[in-house]
Amino acid sequence: MKLEFEQHIVPTDIFEELDFSGFLSFFDLDVPLVPRKILRPMTKEEGQSHFQRLDYLQEKIDQGRLEIKKLINQSRRLPLLDSLMVFFKDRGLEQYHLYDLGRFVSENEALAGLEKNCPLAPEISRCCADIRAILEEYTQKEFSGLVYSREEQKISNQVDKLAHKIQRGLSTYENQIYEQTGVKMIYPYPREIPAQAEDISKILSCRLLRVEKRENMCRVDFRLPEELETITKEKDRLSERFAAMMQDKLETINTKLQPMFEEFAAYYEERKNRVFYYSLLWVKNEYSFSFPVFQDDFGCRLESARLPCLEREVTKYVPLNIGLNRGSNVLFGANMTGKTTVLKTLYFHLTALRMGLPVPAGSAVLHFPEQVELHLKTSGNIRTNLSSFGDELLFFSKTISPSAYVLADELFQSTDPVSGTELSEIFLSEFSDQEMVFFCTSHYPDVLTLGAISLFRMKDPDFGDQEITLEDLLNKMPYTLERISRDRINDALGQTRKALRIALNFSLPESIQTKILSALRSYEGRN
Repeated sequence: MKLEFEQHIVPTDIFEELDFSGFLSFFDLDVPLVPRKILRPMTKEEGQSHFQRLDYLQEKIDQGRLEIKKLINQSRRLPLLDSLMVFFKDRGLEQYHLYDLGRFVSENEALAGLEKNCPLAPEISRCCADIRAILEEYTQKEFSGLVYSREEQKISNQVDKLAHKIQRGLSTYENQIYEQTGVKMIYPYPREIPAQAEDISKILSCRLLRVEKRENMCRVDFRLPEELETITKEKDRLSERFAAMMQDKLETINTKLQPMFEEFAAYYEERKNRVFYYSLLWVKNEYSFSFPVFQDDFGCRLESARLPCLEREVTKYVPLNIGLNRGSNVLFGANMTGKTTVLKTLYFHLTALRMGLPVPAGSAVLHFPEQVELHLKTSGNIRTNLSSFGDELLFFSKTISPSAYVLADELFQSTDPVSGTELSEIFLSEFSDQEMVFFCTSHYPDVLTLGAISLFRMKDPDFGDQEITLEDLLNKMPYTLERISRDRINDALGQTRKALRIALNFSLPESIQTKILSALRSYEGRN
């Protein structure tokens, strides 16, 4: 099952950076019944109903102590009938369709037997048994062939005998032609031979062949003896009669099956949806993912939230734990402490949940993310004549719906500090009164004193006096967050000098390192 997001849901650059493709590949379980599915953002009602059904199935599977792997393995045995359904509806099923339809109802019966704790649409399930009964009446050899009446079997046998007789006669005839002319003929296809061929005289004189001259070529065909011609005509006559009988039988089968189409079509769609749900459940259980718990209050709490792309690349990955309140939330901390990674992790999980997928987290409790917006700092766009500041303002010009999640990195760092601080305070104040979650990172200390925001700080890495490399530093991202109360703001701000400590661990010029050490000593002397 190949999952894809609807186009333009996630910007291409962030889609690639966060490796959404790699995440979606977890769900590619090679289930023929659902070969491909395009996911679109769900509404609140759709999302809540979707995850309620998943929770229901998980509960029933747990109660019945049924392995989800068995459900997936049996689901893999069901053939895809999408193209067949058109013929079913129009009473045009052919014999090969009956084989696939028979396989479906047969394997589906085995799957339904595993689902005793959570039967699939009982009110329309009976159609599968009725279809199977009709197919078993009219087909044989596991639905691969039609059942013949005595007369049909007799004619079929006659056709087979005549075919064998014709084949023996043709084989003898072809050998005689080869002995006389050296030409190998394969009935009933004629041969074209150059008129100047070396043995053309033998071919022209052979009474077993019919030759038609065409410019520089000779069209050579059989001149069958009357006995073979008679047998061939009889075989063709019986074959046509037999084909007409089989067509009548197919029309009878189609007539009996057609009244069940609507019910079966509804059941078939339900079955595909259920198999899709089983795939989501399997991935959730196999990789220790989570389904969300939705709350009426506005906010979001993630526990042990992970980015799969970082887990594969970073050896000392620290999962994210975060709880965001309704309104404005601000995260600050030194550079290189993982603030942007926090935003991207949150965006990844909110987007996955919005599309109906389980997430790589210990738990997720939140209001449903109908709208998720992310703004990362850019250098602007010369094609639209927008600076980085203009690009940021354009982002905030979007329509923000109630209950949205809006994530912004380094709020208004795109302009001068005085204006940036004022704009940050205005926007934070505006969003603090709305029923949504606004979460941004900021380096402006003045915004931290606003009373209507929830404040977070990145805990700085404690390396002690040891020297570290850039790789060591990156392997500790993202770091953990801590919520800062009003009375701890000054202390928290003071700790931001850790950025200077981090800088000392890089191979900077000695003169710059000396000045950084001097600045640190001066700061520590004042405190």
